[in-house]
Amino acid sequence: MRYLIFALLIFASVPCFSLSEADRLEISRASEGAPSHVTKDATFLKFKGGKFIPIKQGKNKFTCAVVHDPNGRYEPSCFNEPAVRTILPAYELHMKSLYEGKSYDETYKIVDEAFRAGKLPTAETAALVYMMSPNNKMFYNGKLYPTPVHHMYFYPKLKSDVFSLGEGSVSLWQGFPHLSAVIVTIDKPEDHNKANHGTH
Repeated sequence: MRYLIFALLIFASVPCFSLSEADRLEISRASEGAPSHVTKDATFLKFKGGKFIPIKQGKNKFTCAVVHDPNGRYEPSCFNEPAVRTILPAYELHMKSLYEGKSYDETYKIVDEAFRAGKLPTAETAALVYMMSPNNKMFYNGKLYPTPVHHMYFYPKLKSDVFSLGEGSVSLWQGFPHLSAVIVTIDKPEDHNKANHGTH
């Protein structure tokens, strides 16, 4: 119930005033995360003061935001409704901890402790996050790397051998201690990028 309340508070507290230029830029960046038929009617959030806050109310069941951290990570992301309830809270806590100066290892411990204390849910069935920006960057082992256009389909924590996945376009992500995700890489994203996004 608390996670449903989390989602409802996001949608209920969307401000009614006009958007600032900074908010418009944030919406533009977050819109890189998914195809235009998703983003045109999505709700948009921005990360400020240690939490995601709403800046635009949408008409569909998708919520978009830029996932980032002090090290330069940049991943425009669009969450479906189950992902808003069960994945977004983990991203929020992770980002908050990083901006408070914690290391990556420390943040994963914080996320794990929050889950074990019942403060974070595991993934709901059908939790999906689009991360389809051609400008994705991930911080790993002290460096920023470009990451491919992809989708993430989340599950409660899985064993690494639960799927027989090779080195192709589908892989198992084990990033958070309490979640796993199947990553589907878009092998030929050119048509998507040309139709929906620029690069920078």
